[in-house]
Amino acid sequence: MGNFARIKSHIEQLEPIVAQLEKDHKASPDDFSIFVELTSLNNQLADLQEQLYRENLKREKEIVELRLIGQSANFGSIPLEYVGGITNNLSASIIVTSKYKMFGGKGGKKRDTIVKDTIDLRLEGIGRGSTIFYLSGRTSPDLFGNSTIQDTLKNTFELFQSKPDELIDRIGSVGAGSIKYISRFLNVLSRDDLDIDLKWHSPDNQEYVWEGRRDNITSLYNSLNQMNISQPTDMDFEGELITISSKGRFEVFTNENCSLFGQFSSDLLEKMKEFHIGDYCKGIITKTSIYNPLTDKEKIEYNLKTIE
Repeated sequence: MGNFARIKSHIEQLEPIVAQLEKDHKASPDDFSIFVELTSLNNQLADLQEQLYRENLKREKEIVELRLIGQSANFGSIPLEYVGGITNNLSASIIVTSKYKMFGGKGGKKRDTIVKDTIDLRLEGIGRGSTIFYLSGRTSPDLFGNSTIQDTLKNTFELFQSKPDELIDRIGSVGAGSIKYISRFLNVLSRDDLDIDLKWHSPDNQEYVWEGRRDNITSLYNSLNQMNISQPTDMDFEGELITISSKGRFEVFTNENCSLFGQFSSDLLEKMKEFHIGDYCKGIITKTSIYNPLTDKEKIEYNLKTIE
């Protein structure tokens, strides 16, 4: 899928240029040369997003391979109760992270249904010896070509692979709600004395691999369970929009001379397209504090809830 990587790279190169031109156009609305260049690049960007959408439609599914290793799996089969605990908790973490990507901290049964229908997680197949399992999720690109399940898997693998000083940032990427299911997933592996290999081939030909062995399973489990994660709280804001990204990142410089940098969910992407850098805005941001006592590091996660 070299074409996918090329398209994605071009989009990432164009977006900051378009953002700067929008800022220049707002400062000099009568400058026709800026208007012409901005229009041309916006058309190029829309065309690339359409190409990305078509590439992801062709891909259809994301496949994750789970290979269980250990005494319980030595004879080509494994007790069903072990499998249920492993696959159920991993799939639950994927669903919760996907919901976080799509809707931020917003809940409700209707949103739960939308998430499940969008990613459509399934047991795709069982490999030789009944100790290899394949989970699938629908690629389901949005109108900008982005795939929730791809983002979720990428961030989940990065969390599994993270070093102790990186963990606090990885939690913010998957969402705090997913951590309890990842913790349970690790606990089942440890309790049943099982190792695991996880693999996923991304559309840009990158192979994501996590080799879960007794030491790093235990280490990650203990680290996650020592994290102090606060309950999300809402805060009002007013100020100037400094950054917008199709990757779901934003920055606002508030009237209190405070810079708030965070992320917004994909359900706000269409709304965010109405804004330009430098616009005055107001709304509600959800604040979550994550503290790692092992590194004495704290991070504040900001998630955009509403904006106008």
